[in-house]
Formats: sequence, C-alpha cells, structure tokens
Amino acid sequence: MTVKIRSIDEALEHAHRGLKMTASVQLVKRPLTLKVHPDLDITEEKEGYLLGARFIFKTGGEDHIVDRVYELGFDTEDPEETLINRNVANSFLKEDYQHLKEAGVILQQEPWFEE
Repeated sequence: MTVKIRSIDEALEHAHRGLKMTASVQLVKRPLTLKVHPDLDITEEKEGYLLGARFIFKTGGEDHIVDRVYELGFDTEDPEETLINRNVANSFLKEDYQHLKEAGVILQQEPWFEE
C-alpha cells in the first residue's frame, strides 16, 4: 500500500487507520531575513530565526519527510523573549509527540529545543 504523508495530520490519520510507522525527529533553528514591506510596517530588514522540526516517518520501505515550524524569533530579542520562544516551541512539540504516540507512531527519540 503506497501512502503519501505530507503533514503531521496525515501521519495521524494513517496511524489511526492502523498503518505501522516510526518517526525520527531533527530539530532545526533556521536563520532568515525579513525584507522591507511597507504594507506590514516593516521598514528595514530584520534578522530572525525559525524554530522547527523535520519529522521523518518510515512506513514499510518508504520515508516521508514533514517539516513543521513552531516559532519565529528575532536576533535582537532579549534573553527572556528567547526563552519564551523556546518554551512555546517545546509546548507545541510536546503536543505533536503526544498525538503521535497516542496514534501508535513509534518515536525513535524526543529531542527538545535547548539553549
């Protein structure tokens, strides 16, 4: 049976239907530059980052890659804001881990965003 998994929700649907799968998780902090956009009151370029995860779901002999973004932060934020962003990202990540485990997906590891 060939399946396509393009989102966490699709992985959950297939798992609830009985498809056996495992998942590995790689956390990423991707740098980005927000460009000037007068309509959004962005008057100068701003350096930032995205906290996200790459889930690799294995079903049979196939790998399905799903990228998920959890939080946006800026290089100019103070340490307290950075901590809040990390905690928010970890909270969403925890929910995803819980939903996947409840659906029967075997997680190879459960990494967390750290300093």
